[in-house]
Amino acid sequence: MMRANNALLVLTPLFYMAAFLAYRARLGKDRTRRFNRPILALIAALSSHFALLFVRGTLVGQPPWTTYYDTFSALAFLMTLTYAIVEIICREASTGFDFLPVPFAFVTYAAAFGPHVPVENPLLDSELFTMHTVPAIGGIAALLVGGFYGTLYLRLSKAMQEKRFGNLFQRMPDMETLARMNFAALVVGLVLVTLAIGWGATWYSDVFQELDILQPKIAFTLAIWLILLLPVVGKLLKRWSDRWTALCSVLILVLTGLSIVVSMLPFFEFHGHM
Repeated sequence: MMRANNALLVLTPLFYMAAFLAYRARLGKDRTRRFNRPILALIAALSSHFALLFVRGTLVGQPPWTTYYDTFSALAFLMTLTYAIVEIICREASTGFDFLPVPFAFVTYAAAFGPHVPVENPLLDSELFTMHTVPAIGGIAALLVGGFYGTLYLRLSKAMQEKRFGNLFQRMPDMETLARMNFAALVVGLVLVTLAIGWGATWYSDVFQELDILQPKIAFTLAIWLILLLPVVGKLLKRWSDRWTALCSVLILVLTGLSIVVSMLPFFEFHGHM
């Protein structure tokens, strides 16, 4: 099992690089060609990444996100899986070149700087805490993907306003498709973040006596959840434009990134507690 762990730590980032190069090679090609050629490289990267997570989880007998580094790896996997599902459903591979550098950076960072041998995390012995982390990581992945599509929507909108019909305009899907992808990711993110907050609050009340909502991680999560409600409720009431949805998704992307960075800083205790 350790040999598999060692090999996959090296191979998985290489598979992501190969997938990125496959999407890079597709640029400038005839867009009517079969869409599944670069997706095959992406599926290979996902398969290698899933095997890595499975092996590391098996070695410790816990979910494979026992450290911040392994959490980054799991986040990269879920982001890539979300993107792959969207691409297969929409049969639109043009955004892969822009998307893949992010999960590639995450999985490379985790493999290069994380513990070579996975370590146990006592918190994950709690079923409630594990139930909290699953939608939390999935929700972050959905929000990052939503922010990605929101950014592309705004870039394409600006290019059209300035009548710059260059390479970006030629290879991007239409704005309506980007808007649908963006909104779908936000809806998934809202559902998962809500579950993460609910299970997290239940676990928190069982472990700690006091709740400090100003603690950075909790404050960021609540702020993200409240901002998520705006485009989701607004679109359902047909009182919210695609542009405002994209702007909200970019703001959520920034807040999500800040919440990840705050969690890594050594002078912030875990959710306000040791």
